[in-house]
Amino acid sequence: MTDQSTPETLEATPFEAITEPQRSQKKRLKPSAIGFVLIALCLGIFTWHLFTARAIAFNFTPQADDIQVSGWLSFVLGERYLVRPGTLTVSASAKGHIPIQRTLTISDAAEQNFEFEFERLPGQLEVLSQPAGADITIDGQVIGKTPYMVESISAGEHLVTLSAPRYVSLNASVEIKGMNETQRLKLDLTPAWGVVTLSSKPERTLLTVDGEASGELPLSIELVEGERALTFTAPGYEPKTTQITVTRGETLELEPFILKPAMAELTLNSDPQGALVSSNDDYLGTTPFYQRITPNQPFSFSLSKAGYESVTRSLRLKPAEIATQNIVLKARLGEILLNISPESAEVAINGETLAPGLNAVKLPAKPQTFLISLEGYQSQRVAITPDPLLAQTLSVALLTTEAAKIAAIPKTISSSIGYQLQRVLPATIELGADRRDRGGRSNEIRRRVTLSQPYYLGMTEVTNAHYQQFDPSHNPGVLGRLLLTERNRPVVGISWSEAVAFCNWLSSQEGLPNAYERNGDEYQLVIPRNHGYRLPTEAEWSRAARYASLPANEAAGIEDTTRFPWGELLSPPTASVNLADTAATGFAPTLVPGYTDGFRGPSPAAHFPANALGIFDLAGNVAEWMHDRFGTARSPARAVDWTGPSQGNIYVIRGSSFLSGSFSELRWAHRDSGSEGRQDVGFRLARDIRPELRP
Repeated sequence: MTDQSTPETLEATPFEAITEPQRSQKKRLKPSAIGFVLIALCLGIFTWHLFTARAIAFNFTPQADDIQVSGWLSFVLGERYLVRPGTLTVSASAKGHIPIQRTLTISDAAEQNFEFEFERLPGQLEVLSQPAGADITIDGQVIGKTPYMVESISAGEHLVTLSAPRYVSLNASVEIKGMNETQRLKLDLTPAWGVVTLSSKPERTLLTVDGEASGELPLSIELVEGERALTFTAPGYEPKTTQITVTRGETLELEPFILKPAMAELTLNSDPQGALVSSNDDYLGTTPFYQRITPNQPFSFSLSKAGYESVTRSLRLKPAEIATQNIVLKARLGEILLNISPESAEVAINGETLAPGLNAVKLPAKPQTFLISLEGYQSQRVAITPDPLLAQTLSVALLTTEAAKIAAIPKTISSSIGYQLQRVLPATIELGADRRDRGGRSNEIRRRVTLSQPYYLGMTEVTNAHYQQFDPSHNPGVLGRLLLTERNRPVVGISWSEAVAFCNWLSSQEGLPNAYERNGDEYQLVIPRNHGYRLPTEAEWSRAARYASLPANEAAGIEDTTRFPWGELLSPPTASVNLADTAATGFAPTLVPGYTDGFRGPSPAAHFPANALGIFDLAGNVAEWMHDRFGTARSPARAVDWTGPSQGNIYVIRGSSFLSGSFSELRWAHRDSGSEGRQDVGFRLARDIRPELRP
């Protein structure tokens, strides 16, 4: 089936032509009008600049030949420039001067002036002198030698100095004009010498002036002014030196210089060397010996040396002669007999070891040094001078090393307050007493104690004179009618703590470490022990008292000692110890029957005889504080360096006193105790050996 459509009909649209608008006609300016406008604009700018610019004046000294100013809108108006504020550059020049160029900042001020000064160009300076060759210095700077042209020197004043050897230096002030001009400076130098005429005997003597060879005499010589050192030398004569003063321009003729014939030279050698040299009994020196001697005259001398025969000789030497004498000395021998122990010891003389078994040697009669040594023993060095007329014996007993160390420890020492202490050597001792001992007490504990080191113990008890240096106010009062403050008597009425405080005070006085330190209200011994002053331990006191005769490092027990300090009987020898004798009647509870010592109270320190160790009053006079705290424990039964219990405030008191008279109190083993001061209790000091001296 066919789809049929009806055809579309197109209709015509009416046409209208586009119409162009009409253009307007422009008017053109004439050139004359344009010129007029530009002129008016320039006049306006000029007028505006004229009334708003800043007037600037430039003043140059001297006057500039040419000035150039660069900058925006810069005009010259008379002597001034009209410029805008801001920066501009000025350039100027003047003949003979260095051109100027500056950049300036123009402010808002209406009128401004700027000052400039030209610097002159350098000049030239020709420097001449008579004579030529002088050194030139200008303003302190070395320039050269005359004649000299300084090509460029700044204008102004300059100091020119000319100097030449043997002439006086000359200074001149020169004003340099500059501006490329050439100036001339000519100076004449003045000679700085005088003429000196010299002669000598002998002639042909050589002259040296200030160390410089200057010819043979006689001669006339020009010498620079001032102090001059002249030296004259001639073969076979002694040199001669003198000082003269030379004045410039002066002629000086000196007297002839007379030279002495030269000294002879003598050297003396001896075999062996070291001999004494003498002449006419005057000591001259020892060989090797050198001496300058007067020529053509006899010279006598003697040589002597210990152990050798003397030699005397005489000789005569010529001027400037040099001689050497070699002299062999003949030895004088003496015999030395040797008594050496142990016999196996080695003997060396002056470093040379002798053959074993020799009992005698013959040596020159001069000091000889013997060295005796043996392993395990302390060597000994002995000096001895053999006598040719008498045989001598050298006896040496070597000490073991241990014994030698002990021997090196001083036997006594003194404190700064005059208190002396005695060396006590170690030993093993026994404290206390047998339980069944008559008069014994339960507190006398038997204990074996080994003291391992030597120590020092006071030779006397501390006196009032000693203690008052520590506490001048101390006063123990009176005993009956007896004053207890006499200076040479033991101090009493001292508590244990006060005695310890005294020990620390004395240590501090001498720069020693304090042996005690405070622990709360109590004093404790510093551990490890040091060598400050302290109280003796009970064992130390007993070793020095009861066992005074015991050799070092030996052991003894109570059975080896006597009951009383003086023996086994109760009564001591008359006037041997200060105890409660008949004079103590009325204040001593018990008297020693029939005994008299002459003192009612304490006796002066060291009044009675010392014991075997040289220590006084370990029995009698006053009892003494010990370091040890009091205790009755029976253990340990054996101890080393025992110092007592570690706790407690009651302390041991040892030794009898002027109030002691009972059987029990007079025994060595008697022990007492307390802490406060008593009129019959004092103390003595102890010290350990310094660590470096301990064996």
